[in-house]
Amino acid sequence: MLTDLLKFLKGYVVIRLSGYSPERFLNLCSHHRIVLWGLRSVGTEYVMCISISGFRRLRPLVHKTKTKVVILERHGLPFMLHRYRHRKLFAVGALLGAALLYVLSLFIWNIRVEGNYSLSDEVILAYLESCQIVHGMAKREIHGEEIEAQLREHFPEITWTSAEVKGTRLIIHVQENEDALPPQIPDDEPADLAASETGTIVSMIVRSGTPAVSEGAQVQKGDLLVSGQVEVLDDAGETARSYYVHADADVRIRRQEHYRESFDMSYTKKVYTGRTRDTCYLVLGKKRIDLGFWHGASYEQSDSIASELQLKITENFYLPLIVGKSTEQEYVSEAAVYSREEAVAKAKEEWAVFFEKLRIKGLQIIENNVKIEINDGVCTAEGDYTIEQSAVQERKPEETPPAQTEDSEEEREQT
Repeated sequence: MLTDLLKFLKGYVVIRLSGYSPERFLNLCSHHRIVLWGLRSVGTEYVMCISISGFRRLRPLVHKTKTKVVILERHGLPFMLHRYRHRKLFAVGALLGAALLYVLSLFIWNIRVEGNYSLSDEVILAYLESCQIVHGMAKREIHGEEIEAQLREHFPEITWTSAEVKGTRLIIHVQENEDALPPQIPDDEPADLAASETGTIVSMIVRSGTPAVSEGAQVQKGDLLVSGQVEVLDDAGETARSYYVHADADVRIRRQEHYRESFDMSYTKKVYTGRTRDTCYLVLGKKRIDLGFWHGASYEQSDSIASELQLKITENFYLPLIVGKSTEQEYVSEAAVYSREEAVAKAKEEWAVFFEKLRIKGLQIIENNVKIEINDGVCTAEGDYTIEQSAVQERKPEETPPAQTEDSEEEREQT
């Protein structure tokens, strides 16, 4: 694509070569480093493309090989400017258009959020707007590190974020964890591992530190699992000395939770009449301009579906112009009652969404004993379910660890 752009800017011509020795002509062009492309034979003649500068160097070669060159087509910016050299307004408009595109490229016209699940785009964009991060702001006012710090501070669910500017787009990458993580202790500092949930330990692999519990033990949230204190025993089996490390282990805890959700069997049903009306509109900056007018009476009850397309020149060069279409569908409300099959399907769909959120958070569903009952016009899904998860959190040791010296490190290695 870049090569085609350079050819257009420099200009080129399509020529037809005929005569006694066209092959010798082509060899001489190669010898003099004259670039030809799009070469094809048409009977006893050849058609090819050549740059303007290369064409000006052909006269001695044509004379030497006794061939004839005829220009068939002219392409590129130089010929276009020559064609419109007397149309000053066209030139002025082209320059103003190029200047406008350059000015527009200095601003942010599209803000996109990626990686969010529990937090909607609207919530994050609303917070960014409160921080004066809005569409139409100058790119020089974007400070990625400040935006990242503000998002992490305001949303505990966000564990990592990155702000990236591409063209006229600001892309916010986020990673979420609905359970806010406690601050991590640096690896070079002593740390214990405690249970972040109440349950039964089903597996425990300790890589560093001293286990305080064993597999099968019942633990409460906050109980010590792995101590960062490591004791060194002498020949008599007594503690000779101790030192502190940063505890590291994989601990999985199994626990049981209770699920209960209910809804009324009676509900209000939307019955669509089939009447619709479409409205096209433009959004320029923050101003909406409706195209056309609706002369009929407005619907008493309706749903509106809108689709929008933001204009762009390239993948990342967005313009401050949005073309949209809104479709309004009329409906009337009617009282309805779920059938038993519909209610069961709705209840199963709700708990499927609930369990899928647990899986996204890294929890494994071991057992599901949720049952559905319909009594007195109410559908209830209730029961216990068992989950398994990695449930450890770092914390500083309760006792202040003694300072370690290089000698103690060497002595420990010898032991």
